[in-house]
Amino acid sequence: AEVDEGTLALTDLTEPISSDADAIQPIIHATSNSNLGGSVVVAIPSAFGGNHCLDGINRPTITTSAARPPRCPSGGDGPALALAPDEVIRRVLVVAAKQQQTRSSSPLLDDKRVCISGGGPCGLFLALLLLRKSPTVRITILEKGRRDEGGANAFGIGLGPRLLHSLNAVPGLRDEVESVGAESPSGMKIISRTDLSGRMASFLEGVDGKGGRRRQCQIRYGEGCAEIDLGAKEVTTTAGRRISYDLLIGADGINSAVRRALVEERDMKEEHYLARARWKALRLPPQPDFAANSMKPLRHPDLRGGRLLPRYPEGHIILAFWGGDGSNPGNLTTVEELKAMLTDALQDDPPRRAARRDWWWLGAAKDVDVVGRRREIVFDDEAINLFLKTRPGRSHYMKVDRFHDDSVVLVGDAAHGMSSLLGQGCATGLKCTEVLADELGSESNRLSDALERYSKQCVLEAHAITDLNLMASAVSQAGPILKVLLLPFVLVQKMMGRTFFEQMGKVEVPYLQILRENWFLIPLARLRWRRERMPFQRKA
Repeated sequence: AEVDEGTLALTDLTEPISSDADAIQPIIHATSNSNLGGSVVVAIPSAFGGNHCLDGINRPTITTSAARPPRCPSGGDGPALALAPDEVIRRVLVVAAKQQQTRSSSPLLDDKRVCISGGGPCGLFLALLLLRKSPTVRITILEKGRRDEGGANAFGIGLGPRLLHSLNAVPGLRDEVESVGAESPSGMKIISRTDLSGRMASFLEGVDGKGGRRRQCQIRYGEGCAEIDLGAKEVTTTAGRRISYDLLIGADGINSAVRRALVEERDMKEEHYLARARWKALRLPPQPDFAANSMKPLRHPDLRGGRLLPRYPEGHIILAFWGGDGSNPGNLTTVEELKAMLTDALQDDPPRRAARRDWWWLGAAKDVDVVGRRREIVFDDEAINLFLKTRPGRSHYMKVDRFHDDSVVLVGDAAHGMSSLLGQGCATGLKCTEVLADELGSESNRLSDALERYSKQCVLEAHAITDLNLMASAVSQAGPILKVLLLPFVLVQKMMGRTFFEQMGKVEVPYLQILRENWFLIPLARLRWRRERMPFQRKA
């Protein structure tokens, strides 16, 4: 469509609509957006008021002149359209319908068989994006876990700016995910990986087959990838099922079977180490001495760190880190010992330090902790017994030289492994998944070219955020002398308005740029990492 103030010209119609200055003056702009699969934008003066709800036309973006479109007051999932003459509405729907019909002509996806190994956030997100790219692509998702099966170590994922920005690529998905996020003091919501995957799966099933169309995607729970024949392009599942594919997606996590096949058979270069620290997550019921959104650090001689995190819909999660080879912090073996340690770790400073902290009358912030008495911590006996029996998690450092080979491609933790310190692992995976979907939805006729472009865009970014996590870990554990030496640099960054964490929160700033801005810290971080890392031993 061609846009001119006061005049609407639609290329698909026989004659333009003209309006004088006193009339409605609609401005309609039809675009072809690779993320949205085509959209229609209508700007109508708010003086006309009222709302209509439109559904079933690939969710065209139809909005008033407000910055964000109003939601349908009747509860529908379509956007709202301000009242306008019937002829204008009719012609808008014509354009939207035609865009829906022509929104996909992707030679790399149309009528192709895509097998996604892994039904976590990145695998499900990719399926949603591919369905928007092609009306005929056929997708099979293999997920070895049971549906809604929450692992004992299911920890919280922060819904930060970068992650939320990626979710916007699928209209309605962001609202769905945020609805099960727990509030934190900073305003950023926290969601468990189990809830994130569950909401994405439900959203995918709601989108797939909508309007009576043939379903294009099938999720097989309890069925993982057992063997891969790269030459024959065939996967054998743990249930003995054989699945042929045109494109195989490895979204099966840090212990990816797909990546293992590429390393062993296609000479993919892998650098893989483990951090010495171990971790576990413990689910807690609502706490009488903590607000629902509390995020309190753990302090105990037997712990290297950790934090109390809010959990949806109620209660909290304890994420605990410790060193050594023990399967539990402090080599504890009984429920009573563990309860005592975690209770101590969540206390405020002892009463003997209260006098030193209560300096509010000199201008300091008044202490709001429960100083002078012990906090009461309530435990779930079933959860704490499971904590003691569960194998601890490990932080991985993993890089590969490329994310693809022939008709196979990696996304998420299968492509990159990093510490959770900066909370960017899921955000990185979703962003790279979005890039992959865009390349697959392009007009390219060669799959290898599209996958190579994806690798070139995402490998450097993934490597950058992996090293930024090393840097953050080194700084957080630095001694007082190093912290004093770093202070001038931090002050300069603050004056320039680009402190490390401010840059991390800016969606438009690449990780690679942040790495270059802090280049002098990277050698120190890598030196420290070489002393502490442990070789990763792949299971037979």
